Amino acid sequence: MALLLITLASFGIVAGVVISGFYWATAESPVARRLRTLVPDVDVAPPRREAAKPQPGLLTHGLAALGRYGVAGSESSVAQRLSYAGIRGPSSVMLFLGIRTLLSFGPALVALVPRVSSGQALAPSLFMAVLVWGMGHTLVNLALRQRIVRRIRQITIALPDTLDLMTTCLEAGLGLNATIARVGEERASLEDPLGKEFALVAFELRSGRSREDALRGLGGRNGVDDLKALAGLIIQSDRLGASMAQTLRANADLLRTKRRQRAEEAARKLPIKMLFPLALFILPAIFIVVGGPALLRIRELVTVVLGG
Repeated sequence: MALLLITLASFGIVAGVVISGFYWATAESPVARRLRTLVPDVDVAPPRREAAKPQPGLLTHGLAALGRYGVAGSESSVAQRLSYAGIRGPSSVMLFLGIRTLLSFGPALVALVPRVSSGQALAPSLFMAVLVWGMGHTLVNLALRQRIVRRIRQITIALPDTLDLMTTCLEAGLGLNATIARVGEERASLEDPLGKEFALVAFELRSGRSREDALRGLGGRNGVDDLKALAGLIIQSDRLGASMAQTLRANADLLRTKRRQRAEEAARKLPIKMLFPLALFILPAIFIVVGGPALLRIRELVTVVLGG
């Protein structure tokens, strides 16, 4: 009976975590909702039906409360990593810590309680629970890291084309603020993270934030070195009164060259990366197919010679 209750409780915990994770991943951030309300022409988030808007419920509040007791490093570092992954909001840190605590301590308790209740030794049971906890903790951090890497790659790839669009808008006679708003409007409709970031910068500029602070915030909250360099370049060109179109065109050419160099570097790494699976999986099979019949024939000859 106890094992049945533990199994049902484990199922409820896992189901709750999956549902809350789905709501958390698909929910609109408060900034996106305010931006869509105040600036309808900038499509920061895809349109959703009114009935489909997820509202913070009891489970979300419970995860946030659990996150306050989760094992973590500095809260600012967690918030920075979540910002790099595009997960922002007033309670995003607590929600992440709560989900990580559930996915680490929950399976650890599921592994520990049945072993202890069945009378097994405490030390191996604790070791197994700690191992399961470490695996859950590591997997959640790894998933967050993969999301950060994927988002940084998307922004880096889209940056040269975005700069070309900005150059076209500037040469057509638009100002820098209007160019940023136009680029954000065009790119955000393509589900592009960089376009959404430019749309957010345009909203900050409309809200009265200075251009320098908005651009520095653009470079700081995404963790992309090329974007930080671009923000600094635009700020410096604006201070010196240089031609913004020529500056962006030169930077776009530089970023395109860097993108080609990264592709060439990845292509040169392929032979080294292919060496290990080739040596471990392909060459032994080829050796067995090619040398197997010869070895069998040699064994038969040795048997005949020794038998004679």
